[in-house]
Parts: sequence; structure tokens; C-alpha cells
Amino acid sequence: MVIRYSFLFAVAAAAVWAVINLGTSNAAMYLVDAGQSGGAPTNPSFWVLGAIATLMTLSLCRFVIFGLPSMVDDWYRDNKSWFYTILLGGAAYGYFYLM
Repeated sequence: MVIRYSFLFAVAAAAVWAVINLGTSNAAMYLVDAGQSGGAPTNPSFWVLGAIATLMTLSLCRFVIFGLPSMVDDWYRDNKSWFYTILLGGAAYGYFYLM
């Protein structure tokens, strides 16, 4: 599950980077192409990449809001005894260290 969302995050980051890079690095080329075509400049790849980046960003935000608390809850329920053991052991170590 974590690998799935890390992959989605990587693809979303790549799409956002491509949208930003497309607008900044190739601006002169698109202006020349628009001037030669004689029509209004249309750039469907820009809008497709923008839509993909938006949908993936919204999907990741939905995962963080709804999925992450249940994953942490399941992890805590499975590791509750180890959590308290380490917490009490750290408190005892701190007590003896400060004495």
C-alpha cells in the first residue's frame, strides 16, 4: 500500500514538474509554432499533464486525510505492547541517567 502511494506521488511530482518545465523552457518554440500556424495556439499536452497532476494531487490529499489515520491506528493496535515497552524503558533509562 505504501509503495502504491509512493508511486502515485512520484508520478504526480513528475507531472507537475513537466507542466512547469513545459511552460518555461519551450515558450519560444511554441510562440514560433503558433505564429506559423496562423491560428490560436492550442496546447493539449499542457492541459492533459495539468489534469493528471491535479487528479493525482487530489488523490494523494484524499489518502492523507482518510487513509493515513486508519493505517496509523492499525499499526498502533498491532504494536501497542512494544510501544509501551520502549516508552517505559526510555523513562526508566532517563530516570537512572538523571540520578
